[in-house]
Amino acid sequence: MKKDIFIALLFIGGLTACNDSDNEQPENLESVNIFVCSNELEVPNTLGYPATNFSQIKLSEVKTGDAQPVTLTQTYDYEAGRIAGFTSLQKFATGGKSFEIENMNNVVYENHKVIITDEINNVSTYTLNDKGYAVSCVRQETNGKVRSYTFNYLTNTAGKHFLKNITEILNGDRIYSTINIDYNNYRALRITQQVDVYEQTYIASTPADNEIANTSEIPFLFLTELYPLSFHATAIYGKLLGDTYNTLITQLAPEENTESNETTTYSYSLDQRSIITSYKEFTKSYGKDYVRTVNYTIE
Repeated sequence: MKKDIFIALLFIGGLTACNDSDNEQPENLESVNIFVCSNELEVPNTLGYPATNFSQIKLSEVKTGDAQPVTLTQTYDYEAGRIAGFTSLQKFATGGKSFEIENMNNVVYENHKVIITDEINNVSTYTLNDKGYAVSCVRQETNGKVRSYTFNYLTNTAGKHFLKNITEILNGDRIYSTINIDYNNYRALRITQQVDVYEQTYIASTPADNEIANTSEIPFLFLTELYPLSFHATAIYGKLLGDTYNTLITQLAPEENTESNETTTYSYSLDQRSIITSYKEFTKSYGKDYVRTVNYTIE
């Protein structure tokens, strides 16, 4: 599978059980789920909304293909822990000339609402719960299409929310796509994507001997690029759609991959702060190898 598009918390032992945000009753989860459960050193969030402890997260990569290489830089800016804006910059050269294409997302906060407008005036209006997480969204596109979304979460004992489901309804009349994330497996997330009549399940995991604390507070890049979550990247980076996992995922594979033998392995480089500086994904599928590199600047 080749994809052409894409105060820190230290993970230690002593993780606690989690609760389902829908009914606040204990869910049948492993008591030490490494992705979503709280730890003894967690720093309380006193802001009253999901916050990111950085002022900027920047991703940069060079995309190659049949055309000239394109350098894509995606920048998420934060103010007081909240997403303040997003900028996408593409740089490329052709015919002896250099070109730049810049697109921006504007973010406006209202009472229990966040309105994100992209460069072509598609408007996504998120309705938030009392904790600051989105429970629904209406996306009005310039072509007249209306997409409606609902979101459900798993909530841990520290009050953090982790996205469990997104459902997309087109033009108010039918469910077109969903993503469901099952946290029951101790060291693996079971991610099921359904689009129209197509369905695919992926297993995202971290082996016991390869745990990396997600002190960078970055979302799993695969999820941010998976439809329909791909329409909500700014909201994801703003934690409007849930908090980031305690650990970084190091392997992904389709649940049924006997024919392709497809597996993607993730490798991370960290600085002296244990903050990510680069990310590589190595994919093997149908006997072919693919490599993707994304550089991070987090301040």
